[in-house]
Amino acid sequence: MRALASVKFGSAFDSSSSNGCRLRPAGTTQRRRGFQSPPAFSFFVYPRLMPFSVTALAVLVLAGPSLLQAQSLPRLALDSFPEASGRAIGRAYDDALAHPDDAVRVGHLGMMLQAWEQFDTASVVYARARSMERRFDWFYLGGLVETRLAHHEAAAGLLADAVKLSPDSVPARLALADALFDAGDGAAAAREYARLTTGASAPHAHYGLGRQLEAAGDHEGALAHLKTAVELYPEFGAAWYTLGMAQRNLGRTDEARQSLARARQYGARWPAVDDPLMTRVRALRDDATSHAERGLALQRQGDVPGAIVEYEAAVATSPGLGSAHVNLIALYAQQRDWANASAHYEAALKTGTALAEAHYNFGACLAMQGKRDAAAEAYRKALSLNPQYSGAWSGLGQLAEMDGRLAEAEASYRKASEQAPADPSIRFNIARMLIATQRYREAIVELQPAIAVDHPDRARFLFGLSTAHVLAGDVAEGRRYGVEALDLAKSRGQTDLAAAIQRNLEKLPQ
Repeated sequence: MRALASVKFGSAFDSSSSNGCRLRPAGTTQRRRGFQSPPAFSFFVYPRLMPFSVTALAVLVLAGPSLLQAQSLPRLALDSFPEASGRAIGRAYDDALAHPDDAVRVGHLGMMLQAWEQFDTASVVYARARSMERRFDWFYLGGLVETRLAHHEAAAGLLADAVKLSPDSVPARLALADALFDAGDGAAAAREYARLTTGASAPHAHYGLGRQLEAAGDHEGALAHLKTAVELYPEFGAAWYTLGMAQRNLGRTDEARQSLARARQYGARWPAVDDPLMTRVRALRDDATSHAERGLALQRQGDVPGAIVEYEAAVATSPGLGSAHVNLIALYAQQRDWANASAHYEAALKTGTALAEAHYNFGACLAMQGKRDAAAEAYRKALSLNPQYSGAWSGLGQLAEMDGRLAEAEASYRKASEQAPADPSIRFNIARMLIATQRYREAIVELQPAIAVDHPDRARFLFGLSTAHVLAGDVAEGRRYGVEALDLAKSRGQTDLAAAIQRNLEKLPQ
């Protein structure tokens, strides 16, 4: 069995899920924004930053029924807005006031208000735009705004009209299905989800169908869809949670515990589909937080150069944004730009925030350069700040393993497992050390819980279990697990792993 060689970087919030093993990039925390391709090596990223909050929503609405009928624009007291939002909204507002009968300019004001999370006012402005022009944009974006305001029936109505105007819009259909479910029309929601179970929308659609069946009390029916959702998108936090609740309701306590642990691990990560219109809305903000959020989305999509541009813009505006520096360490390391990775490590330390993650990311960067002693020191600095940082323990385990210190590596991996007991990747690392030291039966015990989890590397875990059985003298059982591993690897397109399993199966005595 070969040691895993991939390097993963740490999240500035989610240290409990860091384990030093391969990890698929997370789905964006923002909904429906396009699947991401796994990069050459994986890293954690800083979770979704808190949105900019306007401290004083100074919106003075002209009284009268004409406004309620969307026949005029609201009046904004822009002087009460913070400078960044007031300046950006003010330009769009002046343009809309100068052309009050131009639906595009009025709609642009709505988009700007939505971008700065002024949803109540955006709702009024989009209504004005719709009264002038029956255009998909104003119905779809207006529906999303009503969703954010928890006006689910209004959202469903607007999104239904949006779908009529653009029947091929997958984001609009997904948003409509969600709004129908939230409005209490589960049957209509299920019909919409059922139309979307192929392509990029499939994880979200299967989650929606599972959620609807679970709400209706059909726990068994929900399981099939929810398992499909997490198989298609393994970091789907909400689907793992609903799956755990369905398993708990069926009395499957151990399975529920594992699923709920995965839900805690992945949190708000969500599979996304490409949504050009909302991408345009988000791009209207140019504050540091918005640049960082766009950097996060690009990072999770595997667009390293694009993410770097956005994060650099964020720290240029706000040098004290530690989370952006932490992620830039990871991104520049991926590009093997050691000088810039080091510069952002120093900058991150000066911010005084997310220090454990900064040390961990830089430790992984040093390990990539073969600087094992310096990497180990960085990992220990991370642990001095957060002794429960499983990723740092796993990093130390990898370094010890590279140096042939297998007992030390096993001890570090076990420390990592204590902090993240539900993570099967860490169990796999422990099992590899047990196999390397010829403790095959112990390895089998360690791997059995790992293969029970529907993890992206489950085929690899099965292959490890097959190897342990063969080395322990049980060839028939080893072949059985090897065949299962081969079938799973093929079904998931893991061609290199499938070829390795095939070669090992061919060597087994008949």
